[in-house]
This record gives sequence, C-alpha cells and structure tokens, in this order.
Amino acid sequence: MFQIPKLEARTSHPSSFDLDIVAVYQDSGKKPIPPKGRYAGLVEKFKKNEAFQGAIGNAQFVRFSGKSSENTLLVGMGLTTELTEEKIRQAGGFAFARLRAEKCRNLVVHVDTLVEARGLKSEMSPARMARAFAEGLVFPAYQFDSFKSKKSETPLLAQITFLTAEKNIKAHLDAELLRVSVEAEAMWVTRDWSNTPSNYGTPEFYANEAKKLGKFAGLNVRVLTEAEAAREKMGLFLAVGQGAAREGRIVVAEYKPKNVRTPKTIALVGKGVTFDSGGISIKPAMRMEEMKHDMTGAATVMGAVLLAAKLKIQNRVIGIMAFTENMPSGNAVQPGNIITSRAGKTVEIINTDAEGRLILADALDFAHDFKPDVIVNVATLTGAVSIALGKQCCAIMGNDDALVESIRRAGEMNGERIWELPAWDEYFEDMKSDYADMKNSCNDSYGGAIRGGIFLKQFIRKGMPWAHLDIAATSSNISHVPYFPKRGANGLYVRTLAQFAEEFG
Repeated sequence: MFQIPKLEARTSHPSSFDLDIVAVYQDSGKKPIPPKGRYAGLVEKFKKNEAFQGAIGNAQFVRFSGKSSENTLLVGMGLTTELTEEKIRQAGGFAFARLRAEKCRNLVVHVDTLVEARGLKSEMSPARMARAFAEGLVFPAYQFDSFKSKKSETPLLAQITFLTAEKNIKAHLDAELLRVSVEAEAMWVTRDWSNTPSNYGTPEFYANEAKKLGKFAGLNVRVLTEAEAAREKMGLFLAVGQGAAREGRIVVAEYKPKNVRTPKTIALVGKGVTFDSGGISIKPAMRMEEMKHDMTGAATVMGAVLLAAKLKIQNRVIGIMAFTENMPSGNAVQPGNIITSRAGKTVEIINTDAEGRLILADALDFAHDFKPDVIVNVATLTGAVSIALGKQCCAIMGNDDALVESIRRAGEMNGERIWELPAWDEYFEDMKSDYADMKNSCNDSYGGAIRGGIFLKQFIRKGMPWAHLDIAATSSNISHVPYFPKRGANGLYVRTLAQFAEEFG
C-alpha cells in the first residue's frame, strides 16, 4: 500500500516546506475576497486582472524568485453562502491536481484563511472544515503501481501541515486529521484489493490478506473453505464457483469493542466475485477486464470493518465476504439448473451472469447466525443501476425506512450520495418460477436493479432490518469527483458504512 501523507496541526510555521496553501472566497458579485494578512495584496493583484476568480475549481500557483519558501497556491472556495463540506473536499481535490503538476511534497495549509468564511448556511466547525479540505488533498494521493516495473520513488505528497494561530482550533484539529489518516488507510485497502488483477487477486489471496490485516487491526478473522461452505449447505455460493479452477472462500472479519457490555451488532455482507466472465451466459469482450472490480463490495466491507476498528467504535461489526470466480467450463452451472440455497429455498438459474445475488443469498442467510441487530449488504450487483442512476450515486433498498435513512444520511455527510429504490414485494412476482421457488433473473430488462435487490430480500428472515447497496456504477472510474482517482477503484462508501456502524443504536 502506498504511503499516506503525514498530517499534522501546528501553531507555528514549519521551517522546511514547498509552498503555502491559502483559501480564497468570493463575494456576492463573484469576485475574490482578499484574505486577512500577508496574502491580501497578492489576491488583489489577481482580482484586478481577473486571472484568479476564487471559484470552486480555481487553483492559482504563484512562484516568487524561484525560492520554494515563497511559493503560494491560492485555492478558490466559491461563495461563502454556498459552502458545504463536500465543496471544501472538492476544493482540496482541485488543489491536489495543481500540486501534482508542480510536484510539491511538503505543504502548509493556512487554516485561518479557510475558516474566514462569512454567511455560512450551516454550522461547520473550523476543525471539520479543515478535515474536509484534508480529505480532498489526501484521497487523490493514492497510486497503484504494484505491477509496474518502475515504481514511484516518492509519494505525491509527503507531509501536510495545517497551520492556525488559534490554539483552540489546533486542539480539535489533531483528532480530525487523525481520522482523515485512518480513513485513507481503510479506503486504500479497498482500492488496492479492487485494483488487483484476478490472476493475483484470487479468493485464497484475499482470505490470506484479510488474516494479515486482521492481525494488524485486532480483528478476529475466520475463513471457510468450499468444503466448509458445503457443510453449511451454501448451494448457491458453490454453484457460482463450480466452473472455476480456483476454490472460493467465505471470509468473516469481526471487530469487537473493548469494555462495552452490550454493543449493537452490525453485519456487513459483501460480494466478492474476483473475476466475473458471466459464466455460460458469457459477457461481451469489450471492457471485460474491468470485471476484476466485481469484488469491490467485499473490498468495501473489509475497508469499513478496518475503519471501524481504527476508530474504536462502540458497536460490534461483522464483515462477511464471499469470494469466488464466475467462469465458463464443463463444470459450470448452466441456465435451467435448479439449486438449493442455505435457507432451503430453491432457485432456477435463468442467467449465470446474475451470479452476485446467488452468493449473497447464502452469505445473507449465514449472517443471521451471528444474531445481528441489522444486516447491510454491499455489491456491484447490476449494470441496470447505472441506467437508473448514472454514476452520481449508488442505489439503496431495504425493509426498514429508519435504517435506509440513517445510511443515506451518513452517506450525505461524507459526500457519498445514495438514492433509494422501492423494495415493493410486487416486483418479486416476475421472479417466481414454474419449477422452483424463484428464478435468479428474468428474460427482460425491466427494473433490473430493483429485481436484484428483491431477490436478496427473499433471504432476509422476518423481523431482521436489512438494507442493500448496489455500488456497481460508483465503485470505479469516477472521473467527475476531483478528489478520487480518474481510473480504477475509489473506496466509496467505506466511510459511510463505518460512520453508520459508529452511530447505530
């Protein structure tokens, strides 16, 4: 995993650094407002010739006399009346893009210019504002070069100092910057897992990695082989992987808080198809290489459990990750086959490319054995969700309005949007089979994202609050968010799930 930039808060300026970062807001006429202090004159100069307007997306690099100690980056923050934490993150992301171009490594962020905003719509503490800006700077600093012959010798950013003259702000900054660091660590595990090619990222590989990470983070990690999955009667899980040469694994990672007498238990269940060819219902060749990302649900669960452990939340979190490959061969499951699930319900396979819901069905039934207070599953489940919602948000479905709303709210707080789709039982009518209890798909494309979720709902026992996140469209290649990588995995919803688990109850 690539080194995460070191974050620190200070009340005195460091002696060694590449440049100062100064936040600049706009007035109602959309002109830059000069910040107080030494940078006011500089902003005034740009204001006169309109070279820098202070809008979100503006980042003006100023180099003086070739002396690094005088380099400055003016970062546009837009109108104070429209400022949100997400816009602050985006400003940080735009700043990072300029820093990368200038190859800057040691930065000083002037927090006091960031918190000079007037007329804010919502109450944001200075520390939360700085945290959002730090997230925008740090999250895009990730690089995945594990398989390049020439590695990056130095990180894009080595150290970021958040400077403030206010000691009371500094006291809160320490905790917020620490949170950004552990968020990045967890998200980068998710990114690394998702970006790893499937000839390396096998079910056994992820099981072993989970054990290593668990030992480091204080998690209890248990791995089920296919033989053990068979004893658990996970017929659907095994059916998906029966065409593959490599065996599947069920990984259970448990975080348990210390000295908490009666914690709530949150079960997170993730789809981990390490490569999805579609099986007998094989996919088109175009962009099939991206099917290495079909295990991002499981990678997201691992990241969320790690983050929960790092934050030492007061609830118990169970992460259940079902890893397997979906491959065509003489042993592969075939359309028309009928398979019995762990729950005892029978499923007629209509489309072998609707495999994620099959492995999740057994994993969801298994999750009930841990007696959780709530179950949430995460999956790159359907291509249909991208048709419904595009890449601006993921879909959520569930059987409990309060649960759905609490996850949606956690997502909104982290700039990770979530939109609810209906989970009405009427959608299941189309999935009833003449030969089994249900089909895993239908022969038309109507409501595909909803049908995937409705299938999963059949494996949730009565009285169990449950929610399903379909992250297929948002798990990778989010080019419109300035603080995420343009290509590959991004680690979305790791923060959302960890915060939900932290606040649940």
